[in-house]
Amino acid sequence: MKNLIKIIGICILIIVLLIVGLRVKNMLFPSKVDSSELDIEKIFAQQTQSEEELPPLENIEQRNVDINYINKNKTVDTRPIRLYIPKTSEQPMPVIYIPHYEMTENAVELRKYLAEGWMVASPTNFDNKYNGQLTDDDLVFNNAALYTIRHMKEVDPQRIALVGGSAGGYTTLMLNALQMGINASIANSPIANVYFNFYQYFQEGNKVNDNMGWVMVKGIFKMITAGDGGEKAMLQEMMDLPIPFLGMVSGMFEPILSNFPDANDVAKWEAFSPVALANHFSSPIVINHVTSDVLVPVDQISRQFTYEENGSSMPDGFSTRLDSNNPGVLGRSLEEELPTVLTRTEHIIITDPDQDSVLPYDSKKPFNLNIYDDGTVESYGSHRATSGTGIIDDIPYLTDMFARSLAETEMLTPEKLFLLMDRYEGKSVQLPAREGVDDHVYGSLVIYQQEVVEQLSLWVQSHSIDELEHFILESIANIKDTVLKKQYTDTWKELKGKVLSM
Repeated sequence: MKNLIKIIGICILIIVLLIVGLRVKNMLFPSKVDSSELDIEKIFAQQTQSEEELPPLENIEQRNVDINYINKNKTVDTRPIRLYIPKTSEQPMPVIYIPHYEMTENAVELRKYLAEGWMVASPTNFDNKYNGQLTDDDLVFNNAALYTIRHMKEVDPQRIALVGGSAGGYTTLMLNALQMGINASIANSPIANVYFNFYQYFQEGNKVNDNMGWVMVKGIFKMITAGDGGEKAMLQEMMDLPIPFLGMVSGMFEPILSNFPDANDVAKWEAFSPVALANHFSSPIVINHVTSDVLVPVDQISRQFTYEENGSSMPDGFSTRLDSNNPGVLGRSLEEELPTVLTRTEHIIITDPDQDSVLPYDSKKPFNLNIYDDGTVESYGSHRATSGTGIIDDIPYLTDMFARSLAETEMLTPEKLFLLMDRYEGKSVQLPAREGVDDHVYGSLVIYQQEVVEQLSLWVQSHSIDELEHFILESIANIKDTVLKKQYTDTWKELKGKVLSM
């Protein structure tokens, strides 16, 4: 009888925790139907909140498309993306893909892109569990989504751009590194070093927020007893954490660590860190980052303008600095890994956070890093410590990139070509080939091979097969390992035949 009572008690406790957990999720990340005044999801995704209620979209077709991909469990999974297609635009049209996070119709950026006559696509029905899949299933899904978008008759394959923030900024950089055929990318507050951000920094943050459990208990009590104002009372309690927003998000990303069972496997950390893939970037990128970012410390992008000390609200002794002694490339900033002659870094002091501005960039440099200075890292901040309504207008940059198209913006690098050939051979680390599941689904070797052939063929359309072959053979000639040299030579012979037959 005692055991039966104990089991019943545990079941009741689990049910209560599930109900409370759902309320907490809805409070921190409200649904689109019942959004709070502060849309935290948009803050994390680096999307602009409108101060006014926006009118319904007009002359825009909204279409959901199911994306099939093979997950790490070697089964076919499906997630949807939503397309926003201007009905009056000439087809095929440019497209902006928003990776990882969802962009809904109340986002200011969406309205601006659609006003230009561009299609916009993004994942929909976003679930926080996808944050924990950032380096495995979510990465495969976003590559699959991009692959699907390329094949849509409405899309101009010469004019595809990526815009993402935070974890979406990470995915933006990874897509740029892994794929050809991207016109340009904008990454806002992107994670560039998964080893530092998730294995080191978030874990140290969890130690500082060691009273998280007690704060949650108090918050749940207030939420239950405060009636209609319970959810705001819960949020207020969460703000009592030493670093509140860091405490709110770190747990969502913790499952990522299971993808790295050997913490000393430097090669794998580097394979999933954009900082180690800088020589794979093959199209223009603008990165916007803020000095006060407490979720994604700016050192990952540039060390030039990082404050030596954190703000007075931060816990004593807590560091947001990237350790230069980290193994391999994991102790270096992205700026240090990008080619100096192709990179521009600008320090922009924020004097009025409510003032709109135009995205700055040097049209002669493919890699533009904008470091916005709004002061030191503060415990009450998220991706920035200062709140403001100012919007950075990226339309001129994207218009310029679309006008140039892939013919002008895309660059070949030996590292990118070898990465593509590895994928063709089924040896990709980031996008492992899942054979024997379904050869018609993204994630299979058959589709990966088709993708590589199509991307090289698209490059040849704007250049020539002779130019591509010269570059590849020259790159292979520089390989010292004779076995690897023969492997790539044989792979190129097979690829060339398929490219010529396209």
